[in-house]
Amino acid sequence: MQLPAPFVALLATVTLALFSVDARPVRSSRATGRMITLPLRRMQGNTNLHVELRHQQQINRAHRLMARASGLPGPSDAQLRANLEKRASFIPSSPTRRFNRPSSDYVLASDDDGAVISNLAVDNSNDSNQPAVLAQNSTQIDIDGADTGYLATVEIGTPSRNFAIILDSGSSDFWVGSDVCTDENGNGCGNHTFLSAANSQSFVNTGKKWSVTYGSGAASGEIVTDTVILGGMVLGNHSFGVAHSMSQSFSGDKAADGLMGLGGKGLSNQGVPTPVQAMKDTGFIDQAITSYRLPRLLDHTNNGEVTFGGLDESKFDRSTLVTVNSTGDGFWFAPLGGVSVDGDDVSGIQSTVGLMDTGTTLLVVPTKESAAIHAKIPGAKLQSSGQWSIPCGTNTTVALKFGGKSFPINPKDLVFASFGKTTGDCTSGIGSFDDTKFLVGDTFLKSVYFSTNVDENTITLAQAI
Repeated sequence: MQLPAPFVALLATVTLALFSVDARPVRSSRATGRMITLPLRRMQGNTNLHVELRHQQQINRAHRLMARASGLPGPSDAQLRANLEKRASFIPSSPTRRFNRPSSDYVLASDDDGAVISNLAVDNSNDSNQPAVLAQNSTQIDIDGADTGYLATVEIGTPSRNFAIILDSGSSDFWVGSDVCTDENGNGCGNHTFLSAANSQSFVNTGKKWSVTYGSGAASGEIVTDTVILGGMVLGNHSFGVAHSMSQSFSGDKAADGLMGLGGKGLSNQGVPTPVQAMKDTGFIDQAITSYRLPRLLDHTNNGEVTFGGLDESKFDRSTLVTVNSTGDGFWFAPLGGVSVDGDDVSGIQSTVGLMDTGTTLLVVPTKESAAIHAKIPGAKLQSSGQWSIPCGTNTTVALKFGGKSFPINPKDLVFASFGKTTGDCTSGIGSFDDTKFLVGDTFLKSVYFSTNVDENTITLAQAI
């Protein structure tokens, strides 16, 4: 039966009105198979700091993060600063290096993670803006700097706006800056997208205080509720933090507007569910699973992904899949079964656990075990700083064993911030520190598909493809 034209017009008007109502939560047509899709843009951070000092920043952050994970007091700001000053003293002035000041002229800032201000330059001409290759049911992750961090775009507020958010598996708090934010010196928090009642109609401030300290930086503020949209999944009245204060390591990071912690339940300082937990509780996904396929700059592709609610089977070799129980309370600690170099086991490895952390750039291992690993890498040299260099064009394969399977690191990732250099010596992507555990960062994680399950407190690894 054909309906009269006026009735059809009325029906269309009512239908439009119904779909215009701000009803939450809703399920997006872009979410299929109980997993979430979020297409993102590529972002590039500032890499003007000398490679040796950026490497030391990562070692400093490893010290502080591992102390936090072990429930121990971390190094002081003064100690971290002293580490950087010492590392700077080992950098020679040489016409073959692309910097314009001797080491004595470095200006060291008193940032809480030992950040350094310098006029040194590095060549990042090998960067690429090739289009993303995005699989269904996954979220592309962007590179910040030379594979030193990973960002996702999250929509927040009413009307919604895009926020560039650091994804961190080593914490469990989600926050963005507020429009009254200041750094530790009382200055503004830089050029970022900020959140407040002035720019979001759904913003509600609960007045509850929160604060968090990371391996790199700190933030504090108040807990609010607002609309958060991930891949079309609308979380109404989601609880998270706005930062009224943040360290310079965050305020000075031009790429990121905030941070999303995706660790376990025991890590939250805010005492609220993480977004992945909230999506599971709301029924958008079946389990609080977060899966990562991290990109590398030297591949000249932008194919990094994070998948909420499951694993993207197009991104890994299923025959290599292993699942292990995490031994940490909120941190993702995986039992370590050993290390091999070009298929030969490394003797003297006493560490039995590795902390998996997407927010750590390097693979950082105890000093003696670092020496044992580098002893098997042809051309590796111990530097005056106590860290190692390896040939920039190394084809050596270092593998870590988890769940009875060895997972090789792509040789491209064994060098830190090489920018495609294939001759001479480069700083090793395997750092050394005084601890008893491995801190397994992106040097390793870029070669695997890495998945965490909050509900079952498990870690899943597979060889990435």
